[in-house]
Amino acid sequence: MMTFMSSPSNNALVSLLSSVQSLDCTDFFYYDKSWLIVADLNPDEPPYASPEKSMQTLPIKPSKLRLGKLLLPASLMMILSACHMLIPPKQTPAKLLEKTRSSIITNGRVSAATQSILVSAGYTQESCMADFEACVDDVRSIFFIEMPNRLQLSVFSELYYTYADNLIAQEACRIELARAPINPYYTNAPISKDIAENQQKARTECHAKYRDALYQTVKYSYAYLFYYSLGGHGTPSSLPQESDIRTLDLYHLAINDLITQIYRKDHGAFYNAKFQDVVSSGQLEPIYNQLRIGRVLSNDHGQNTLHISVGDRDFLTSKLKQHEHSSELFSEMISAYDSRLLDLDVNARRSGLGVSFVGAINDRHTTSIDNLKKLARNKALDDRIHHVGHIQLTAIIKPMGNTIDEVLSSHEFYAYFFNPSNNTHVKIGDTSYPLTANFSAGYALWLAENQLRQVSLTNMISRSDAIALPELFMLKPYNPDQKVIIMLHGLASSPATWVNLTNTLLTDSKLNENYQVWQVAYATNLPILENRYQIHELIRHTFAKLDPNGQDKASHNAVLIGHSMGGVISRLLVSDTDLTQKLHTLGHKEQYKLINHLSADQRQTLSNRLVLSSLPQVDEAIFLSAPHRGTDYADRWFTRAARRIIKLPIELTRSLGTIFTNDIQSQSFLGTLYLQNGASQLSDHSSFMALTKDIQISPSVRYHSIIGNHTNTNQQGDAVGKTISDGIVPYTSSHLEGAASEIIVEGKHNTHENPKTIVQLRKILHEHLDQ
Repeated sequence: MMTFMSSPSNNALVSLLSSVQSLDCTDFFYYDKSWLIVADLNPDEPPYASPEKSMQTLPIKPSKLRLGKLLLPASLMMILSACHMLIPPKQTPAKLLEKTRSSIITNGRVSAATQSILVSAGYTQESCMADFEACVDDVRSIFFIEMPNRLQLSVFSELYYTYADNLIAQEACRIELARAPINPYYTNAPISKDIAENQQKARTECHAKYRDALYQTVKYSYAYLFYYSLGGHGTPSSLPQESDIRTLDLYHLAINDLITQIYRKDHGAFYNAKFQDVVSSGQLEPIYNQLRIGRVLSNDHGQNTLHISVGDRDFLTSKLKQHEHSSELFSEMISAYDSRLLDLDVNARRSGLGVSFVGAINDRHTTSIDNLKKLARNKALDDRIHHVGHIQLTAIIKPMGNTIDEVLSSHEFYAYFFNPSNNTHVKIGDTSYPLTANFSAGYALWLAENQLRQVSLTNMISRSDAIALPELFMLKPYNPDQKVIIMLHGLASSPATWVNLTNTLLTDSKLNENYQVWQVAYATNLPILENRYQIHELIRHTFAKLDPNGQDKASHNAVLIGHSMGGVISRLLVSDTDLTQKLHTLGHKEQYKLINHLSADQRQTLSNRLVLSSLPQVDEAIFLSAPHRGTDYADRWFTRAARRIIKLPIELTRSLGTIFTNDIQSQSFLGTLYLQNGASQLSDHSSFMALTKDIQISPSVRYHSIIGNHTNTNQQGDAVGKTISDGIVPYTSSHLEGAASEIIVEGKHNTHENPKTIVQLRKILHEHLDQ
């Protein structure tokens, strides 16, 4: 705002006084015998930038000079008084923080500290990027010290990362797809040899500069972060500075970009680098006793070498032994910053040093409808146990050197990959730092990659035996010192239903450190007793395969969690009941006698399904909205219509059909136990419910019930039992006598997604650890 007035004209003074309300307190007043100047010193329009706009003077007539001398002081006092009373413009804390903490990381512009240094050296951000080497030299020349201080290190780490970011966006750094031209007459037609050579030369030079800028960012940010451990002068501040957080972010982003580009191989910035495998040597590096698996050599400004190593006793090392070259281990290395990761309600993270990655194992199992159709009918148990295919890793990169000068002049770098579950801290110098971790990233990527929901729906109507068999997914590498949580989903569902519950449990550090999760996927169209048998065999075999002698901590005190139909099956898995004896009490003695006329193989087949045995590894069970005594919801017209399209696998129907001959008809009580689909058996009038509703849970197992209620009844217990329901399962069906705990949560049938359910589960699991 500019106001130019001449004095001492009365009209001018009136105008001047009337303009007081429009003046800023930054306005500057100057008076001499012939001039009155009112100039606004607006920082956005500095006077030196446009003198003719910032200041204008007008001559004063001599005849009115005396009156002006009398009135001017009074008018100036009023103006200044008014300025004193004016309230300066407000700046919200959010805007102030955004301005002071913004950097190249947040908005594409360097931080205020770096911008100030650039201005002192005579550069803007754009002019510095345009002539980067000269800019770096000029910026370095304004620091009149031999040993770099922390400000200098912070500024250069941001400048180099800005340069890298600028380079990778250029056309010369783009990696072309290796494919034939669509049409030789269009723009992607083959170019001449000279043009191709020039483009290749420009690309090579651009990527060399890009890689070097990232390595420089690592060196300068590392020297800043560990300044005092490297012999820097001064006393560390007890409070973190804004530059500390910014430089740590720059260090992490440089690591992220380097490792991501390396694992892109031919499609990344290291396409012309030299990769060397050293895993066969079995050599351990001396700092963290990790197994060296390879090195990457690139010709940048001097040859940079990055040595790569992993923990020698981790699951990753055992997988490496299955591959001749370490480069064959991962199909890709996905950063936790990657947008492909599934959007979770809660992210289980640990703050600290390093960058979280997910290593996607090359030969990992992937669930899809097409893959299941290719399976053999009688898929072996071993082939239905799936180890984790997405490995959680935390990476740091250290430049070689024990002093600041050695670090800044180094061309040797060391990348260390840690298992964040086994390694909570990393020591650099004499100080131990917490390692960052993202425990949700691998789980999210696994869910995004596997068609679990689609497969579960296909199971309902498929007649394929391969699809019908249950599968077990381990969400972590097997840890012999962690207890096991086994999860069973409900009708027409899949392991994907546990996403938010599992992920939320992972946020509890104590639970994450002491438990590993196994999730079972099964076909809910199968008869429930058949599913119980198949799942029991799969879980039993998994424990036996991983720990043949049963000595691991993981082979004891396992926890079983089942939702809906999964809860019904879970109760059968922790019961020692001979259901054949119950045929007497149900008035089916004739059918019981007919069993004795079956062949030995047929009797064994029935015995495997009717004689229940509790899983010895499980001592805690949690049932979520489980219809232990059935539900009338299964007999409503729309559910009966849905039940008609549910099919049983052909081979299962054929094999069981040989048992149910004319003597034991398929429509008889015993026949319906095996030739009726799982959805139908959830009816409170089914033969299955009549046989199993009163079975007892093994005395060695402590059990809990979590029951949903979407009615207006807020009371608990038998007093209002018939009025409580989650809309599908009534309280009377879910309630079990003798439970260690029972809680009724407000909500519908999806109790496993209810926040109060998660609170109760955490409480139960913590108590289980303390027993």
